[in-house]
Amino acid sequence: MFTKTLRTLCALVCVAFVAGCAQPYPKVEPDFESNWQPQRYQAEVALLASAPEAFAKRIQLVRQAQSSIDMTYFDWEQDTLGVLLLSEIKFAANRGVKVRLTLDDLMVFDAKWLAELDSHDNIEIRIFNPFDSRKSGWLGRAIDFSSHQDRLDNRLHEKYFNVDHTHMILGGRNIGSDYFGYNKHANFFDLDVLFKGEVIVAFDANYQNLWNSTHVTPIRELIEVEENHQYVDFYTTMARVNKDNKQVIENVYTHVANLKQPDFIQTEVTPVFDSLQKLENNKPYFRTRAERSINKELRSANKVVISTPYIVPTQGKFTVIEKLREQGTDVTLLTNSSASNDSGFIPAYYEQHRITLLEKGVNLYEYKDTALNEDHFYHGDTYYHNKALIIDDKLSFIGSSNFDPRSDFLNLEFGLFIHSEAFAAQLEEYLFGDKSLFWDVTLDGQGNPIWSSGNESTADNPNYGAWHEITDRIFRKMDGEFEL
Repeated sequence: MFTKTLRTLCALVCVAFVAGCAQPYPKVEPDFESNWQPQRYQAEVALLASAPEAFAKRIQLVRQAQSSIDMTYFDWEQDTLGVLLLSEIKFAANRGVKVRLTLDDLMVFDAKWLAELDSHDNIEIRIFNPFDSRKSGWLGRAIDFSSHQDRLDNRLHEKYFNVDHTHMILGGRNIGSDYFGYNKHANFFDLDVLFKGEVIVAFDANYQNLWNSTHVTPIRELIEVEENHQYVDFYTTMARVNKDNKQVIENVYTHVANLKQPDFIQTEVTPVFDSLQKLENNKPYFRTRAERSINKELRSANKVVISTPYIVPTQGKFTVIEKLREQGTDVTLLTNSSASNDSGFIPAYYEQHRITLLEKGVNLYEYKDTALNEDHFYHGDTYYHNKALIIDDKLSFIGSSNFDPRSDFLNLEFGLFIHSEAFAAQLEEYLFGDKSLFWDVTLDGQGNPIWSSGNESTADNPNYGAWHEITDRIFRKMDGEFEL
């Protein structure tokens, strides 16, 4: 996994080529998507209550697979858990299970270890919106992006795990050790939800639509592997990432062996999918459809909890939050602190908007970069990655979308609304049951932010010093909020 410093350096390389080239916001007609109608489906839902359980459940489902495994991810990391899950998937393919994996190309370079799996008779891997550059690292990607920004700006951000069309996992996690608490240096606080029932039919159709589109390319057309490779790169990668990680692997399999039956809640859900037309016009299909799905509930809401790792306004305005506060809705926002954010760019802009949100009366809680999640195997730096919404303790959203322009206008996203008081209670407890993970941010008498937690209080942005302020000023001059 990239450390935060390396992520920032990679971002700086890209910015060197695209600074000043942020795309304009598209014109959105007042009647945009007015004919779209939400549909409800029956479903059984179960919140996977810990990071190790969320990974162990995937392995259990793969081992139980009878016919198919369909997956979509923004990032599949070349680390212990990433390779471990792929090895389990390969075993399933060996016994006849048909596997399809769709990956965004941003983090896929000359990944022969991955491309080798595609040669398996029962495994197909397709890459979304591929770059031309593959062997020149981030520098090559930056040059490629600068020449083809209109196309390459759109990324596949969905996270989807479907086994036998009977069990489906949705949430915010990509596949990698850091998303499940097993990275020695830094981990994400994230969530996953397990689904059964007729709603899977809608997600099957969405997956098939993307799989058959011109926007995905077989990995074999992008990455060349030896004809008789015998999975040499894959097994070499496995040996490398597993070295000195025996305890992690043992812990994973202990969790698999001790998995309990999920506590399913029977309810109705409303799925919301993006449109592939977004790749042509950058219009906010998902965001508009999501708001239309819950327009009635938003207008009458007494309480709304918003959880997002990145809080960036659209054209300088938090339109939904402003409407909610104007009608007297109590709004609570859970997000990253400046120091816990895994993006080098977001804090530069968030610094300007924190006070705006507080002045609007938002209850603001920022995740600590030193937060201690008890379910994590390793404890280091921590980042907040939960994407959720709860309205009046009875309607919840789970999905891939962040509360930012990139999710609205550039990335392909999806999610669903869960109509259940019982699930909403579980979700809020999961997100906010341990308040020691967060700073409670308020304004003092002079309008300056104060960060409080327990008996601790400070007027200084926690663990965010002068060096960050210098880079923040540089980032803000690039005027790139649309890209975030």
